Amino acid sequence: MATRSNRLVPVRAIHPGEILREELRERGIKQKDFAKQIGMQATHLSEFIRGKRNLNDDLAMKLENHLGIPYKTWMSLHNGYMYDSKAVSMKQSEEQNARSFEDACARMFNLKLLYKKLNLAVLPLLERVKEIKSLFSFDLLSSAEMSKQVAGLYKHSDKVQIDEKNMQTWLLLSWLTTSREKVERTYIHGNGIKAADTIAKLANERKLTAKAIKDCLYQNGIGYVVVEKLDKAPVDAFSTYVNQHPIVTVTYRYNDIDKLAFDVLHELCHIEKHFSEEHTSFISIEGTIYSKDPREKEANDFAKEHLIPCEIWNKILSGKSSSLSPHIVVKAIAKEAEKYGISPTIAVSRYKHDTNWYQTSAYKSSKIY
Repeated sequence: MATRSNRLVPVRAIHPGEILREELRERGIKQKDFAKQIGMQATHLSEFIRGKRNLNDDLAMKLENHLGIPYKTWMSLHNGYMYDSKAVSMKQSEEQNARSFEDACARMFNLKLLYKKLNLAVLPLLERVKEIKSLFSFDLLSSAEMSKQVAGLYKHSDKVQIDEKNMQTWLLLSWLTTSREKVERTYIHGNGIKAADTIAKLANERKLTAKAIKDCLYQNGIGYVVVEKLDKAPVDAFSTYVNQHPIVTVTYRYNDIDKLAFDVLHELCHIEKHFSEEHTSFISIEGTIYSKDPREKEANDFAKEHLIPCEIWNKILSGKSSSLSPHIVVKAIAKEAEKYGISPTIAVSRYKHDTNWYQTSAYKSSKIY
């Protein structure tokens, strides 16, 4: 037999008076007449029927004598009502607290989107709040603390629309994903440089894939995870430290393997040179490349130098066409790049970025997927 603690909480508690009202109606007995029959004031009976007065032993006995419904049945209904009333009250209080929690969260991040991404949106209020609290090891109402570590490390470009709530939501999803990441190899300072060398080499050999990046990082004790991009949260990459392992998070915001290589190399520089007790997370978004923060500039230069060393880049430029047509120049740069073992797509991409000229679809990078 199920115990009381296993009873489902009803929408509302049913008072024994409601049962009596239906019983009298079924038997065609008027309340005033029944009050006289059992020797009870009509107003008191009315209060009982309306749930304003509780059942007692005397009334339960009278109901048994005049209606033939056992005393135990009435007392069981009474006890059930008292239990359910308390349970309903407790549930209402819990639901109110849950709504307050959700309202507070919604002011800080996109809760609706977070629920959707975590497949919690279909759950009832109390269940989804309980579940989301269990997923995070910290108080979500203090989750703004997470963004403080990356605040100021990127600049908002006037051309980029950023929704701060969506950014915070992405950080939460990233935290959840990285917290589950398991890296078996031990990370030693300097491994990021080794990984960067390998990734740049594969990129220029045009053999780089997302799997190759992941395998390379894992071999060097560095995690690699993908967290889907969110609307108006133009994150390219993110690096942080979890369980003594650096983790690089990417979004595949652009389906471009060369861009991915640059983003990962950028984060590897942060891991090797910029992580500290004060800063354990760095984020790269659209516009970061123009940031005046010296750490961002160093990370950009690190990525550029690994993909195309400055000395080689100067040689490539010196051998380019003197034509005024950028299309001819691009073709010449691609040809020169191959002479030095540099991927034409990487060289052309750098030229387009440096000159802010993107009016060509030639020499496109391979797609990630």
